[in-house]
Amino acid sequence: MEMGPAIQFNRVTKIYESRQIAVSDVSFQLPAGSTVGLLGANGSGKSTIIRLALGLISASAGGIEVLGHTMNPGAKSLRQRIGFLSDDPAFPKDLTAIGYLRFVGDCFGLPKLEQKARMGTLLRAVGLLEDAGRRIGTYSTGMKTRLGIAASLMNDPELLVWDEPTAGLDPISRSQTLELLETLRGRKTIVLSSHILGDIDRVCDRLLVLNQGQLLFDGPRADLENLFPECVLELRISGDAARFRELAATRLGRAHLTGEDGRVRFELRAGESVGDAIETCLKVARETNVLVHGVNSTGRRLEDAYLKLITEDEFRGFLRATKT
Repeated sequence: MEMGPAIQFNRVTKIYESRQIAVSDVSFQLPAGSTVGLLGANGSGKSTIIRLALGLISASAGGIEVLGHTMNPGAKSLRQRIGFLSDDPAFPKDLTAIGYLRFVGDCFGLPKLEQKARMGTLLRAVGLLEDAGRRIGTYSTGMKTRLGIAASLMNDPELLVWDEPTAGLDPISRSQTLELLETLRGRKTIVLSSHILGDIDRVCDRLLVLNQGQLLFDGPRADLENLFPECVLELRISGDAARFRELAATRLGRAHLTGEDGRVRFELRAGESVGDAIETCLKVARETNVLVHGVNSTGRRLEDAYLKLITEDEFRGFLRATKT
């Protein structure tokens, strides 16, 4: 039997105190079992989307369903099927990790034997087994984040919502956290909010991109990367750069080539050869007495596609604001 979406937003708007529209007419469906990256700058609406999905706040308009049920602040039993990691988790300073996970288990009504079995496995998975008896108040920021990860998994949730799970982690802990996420892929639905695009690129198969409360993109990661050209060439040159750009643009069939400070950059179109483009540029360099000091070629990257999407949205907003 085909499963319904794990999270569904239907034309959701959230207005805070009649003065801030945090989310505007947002609709999307997240398939069960997907690992979704939630992307956007500060103030884009990511935190509001998370709070709405968790039922911590109510929508001003629209409907939200999570795991097949309506989500709202009164949906306590539904929230027990979700694991959540805040971007700034707070813990009782005098409790140990064992004591805190026991408290979390009690909140979910887990039997004592089940609690003990889970906490041992989870503390080992997040690398806190040797420090499990220490007071949490002595933990570093990274250790608290790892404890928060363990706590979010204590109830064996169907849906995980992690906000900046690798923030403050050292390289080893970050790698372990990403490996844990990879082991959970397909077994749980995961929503991962992060400013670290490399983490999103590594573990997520689907993306939501927000900007100024609007949903710019919803779909597979590959579809976002396809918004960016397959290859970008950048040449580092010295000499008459303006003349080089003008002649190279003509030979390459472009209106113009971008560049500054001795750099020339252009995108390859579908079917164009990297080798042919470089050969053309070298010929133009010889004709214009320009020295080429280096050539860089970059393929599709999530970071490039994300920045292109946001930049184009900001530019459209500027045009709307200045239109007379």
